[in-house]
Amino acid sequence: MSDQKIKEAVNTRTVTEAGSDAAQKGAQSLQGKTTDMAEMVRRTSQEAAQRTSENLELMKRLAETMASNVRETSSEMAEWAKQASKQQQEATRQLIQARSIEEVLETQNRYVRENLQSLLDFSAKVLHRSAERVSEASGQLQKDKA
Repeated sequence: MSDQKIKEAVNTRTVTEAGSDAAQKGAQSLQGKTTDMAEMVRRTSQEAAQRTSENLELMKRLAETMASNVRETSSEMAEWAKQASKQQQEATRQLIQARSIEEVLETQNRYVRENLQSLLDFSAKVLHRSAERVSEASGQLQKDKA
């Protein structure tokens, strides 16, 4: 073999080894970057899952608060309707026993005023309790965010 062919073979081998080394280093670098990216995706996914879980828990607590408020309000509405029915029965009894048109008008006037006041009181009570529940839920949300 001539010196020229030996030099070419050595150069070819050197180039091949250099190419192989470069390809191997590139593959290692790509593998490292892929591993880093996979880790970042894993962490991001975990954070998203954690936040979703926290948000669902908050929504559950808010729904429970709302349901409790609805139960209380329903119970109070039933009680208010029961009282209104009793007042109506009493007003009807008084109207039947009235001896003059003035007594009838006075009884109707008193009944309407008392019923209206009772309805206003009931509405104020429900609104006040609802505002308290919203305030409690809001405070809980602020506390959970901190």
